[in-house]
Amino acid sequence: MTQPIRCFIAIEIPETIQNRLARIQETLRKQVQKASWVKPNNVHLTLKFLGDVDPDNLESIGEAIEGVASRYRRFSLGIGGLGAFPNFARPRVMWIGIKDGSGRVSSLAQDINVALNECCGVSFDTKKFNPHLTIGRLKERVDLRPYANQYRQYDRIEGAEIKVDTISLIQSQLHPTGAIYSTVQSYLFS
Repeated sequence: MTQPIRCFIAIEIPETIQNRLARIQETLRKQVQKASWVKPNNVHLTLKFLGDVDPDNLESIGEAIEGVASRYRRFSLGIGGLGAFPNFARPRVMWIGIKDGSGRVSSLAQDINVALNECCGVSFDTKKFNPHLTIGRLKERVDLRPYANQYRQYDRIEGAEIKVDTISLIQSQLHPTGAIYSTVQSYLFS
């Protein structure tokens, strides 16, 4: 039996945005020491987490993704807004939100969700899609509410625009030093 591949579907983030996010992380490190910060080159916008996939199913998954990509044209996303899941009082994950284009990217995620469910029996996500870029995971409980006003400086990150014309199937290999992501295949919009 072939080993399953842990993977997800995402929008990859350009290096200019990765660098900008790295500067934000550097500022946040001073306030939140007990966090695991996502390496800037690992930051992405997850559209659908697939988990462990049988390699024999990758072709049909790819065809479904390609079918969705062919129905889309290039669009832009603006990023801004620092948030936390579940909230600033008990944060586990820190993220930067999608300000402009969130409706388009939500539609894209929904179309991928439907296509994979129909073609490949991939479980359908019923949770509301919340487009974001994870920048850190907190290891210990900390209350970030005292910093909420300071975080408003990230409400709009000027010039941080992501041009979306491709979606990618990405493999995630877990290692003690962190996840290593590699693009399996990219699918260009029409």
